[in-house]
Amino acid sequence: MTVRKRREQGPPLLTMVLIFCGGLVYSPLPSLAQSNLLNRLVEASKAEMAVKGGKLHVATEWTKTTEGIPILKAFQKDFPFIKELDFTRERGVDNMQRILIEVQAGRVPKYDILKVSSELWPEYAKAGLFVKPPFDYHKLAKSLPPDWGEIDPRAIDPEGMFIATTARAMGNVWNIQLAPKGKEPTSWEACLDPMWKGKFLYDPRPKMNGLWYDAKTREKHLKWLRGIVENGVVLSRGQTENVEKVVSGEFPLVCGVQYESAARIIDQGAPLRFAFPDPFPMHFSTQFHVVKWSKTPATTQLFALWAASTGQEAIDKHAYLGFPWDPRTRKYLLAKGKYVAICDAQCILRSDEYDGLHASILKLPGARSK
Repeated sequence: MTVRKRREQGPPLLTMVLIFCGGLVYSPLPSLAQSNLLNRLVEASKAEMAVKGGKLHVATEWTKTTEGIPILKAFQKDFPFIKELDFTRERGVDNMQRILIEVQAGRVPKYDILKVSSELWPEYAKAGLFVKPPFDYHKLAKSLPPDWGEIDPRAIDPEGMFIATTARAMGNVWNIQLAPKGKEPTSWEACLDPMWKGKFLYDPRPKMNGLWYDAKTREKHLKWLRGIVENGVVLSRGQTENVEKVVSGEFPLVCGVQYESAARIIDQGAPLRFAFPDPFPMHFSTQFHVVKWSKTPATTQLFALWAASTGQEAIDKHAYLGFPWDPRTRKYLLAKGKYVAICDAQCILRSDEYDGLHASILKLPGARSK
């Protein structure tokens, strides 16, 4: 799809009006009241939180102080019936497997909301640990107030089990002190230029699956992968680690790096530039399922819906993970007018297929690695 400009939106914050009527009562503003379905979800969440004394425990891969807590504080500001927040950073397949084993052994996790790594979705589903959310996401998305913004329907699981709340988009990052003026590697073709032969990095873990999944970009991307092998690509694992090697001057360029890994370091003053080539890949990420043991299914769904729409400003501000078509995000101007190859829920389910072909093209494990 091509990045499209949406109408400018007003402030994304909701106001919670408390009125006295035999006690304190939650009453949404007219924009929220216009949506009966969304209002029902909010009321269900409010009832859950009342039972839990207002305490909510969330676990995701976000860093605690710079991402997790600030994002949850923004959510709490919009829904102040959430009185207390507890956040734990849980990431990686090993941790997700540990939690799965503990649940199967009868030890219920403390997390009300847990972001499960996609590699473990089949195992969690087989164990019956993912349950249907209280309300239909597609219907909720259509019922959002205008100031919440629109939700791309591809962010919603076709079976309605989850919604993706963040976007991981890929491009090139280079050291401005090492790239000749006029030769800035702003395109994928630049990575095939003999001037960079043996001097550029690429993470061998496949992260650009959107270019594989989109029929318009697939063949060209496969040709590009073969081309970077011929151009002496240096395979090096780690998104942030690769960017740091470019900052230090060890390498001048990384081809195919996540925007957030580069942008955070650039904002700290590093001599780097980042560009989205045209087209560029993006995959929907940070999907929240309702887990079986949770006592807050409505709050889980409300948080996910909020994060995917009006919460995008907070998502982008603190985690650099906003959707590139949202004018409130940093990616917007960099991505404007460029084709985005999306890896949606169906694409994620084909990851094993892509992983195998990717490894074959890169000639792993025999390709040069670092």
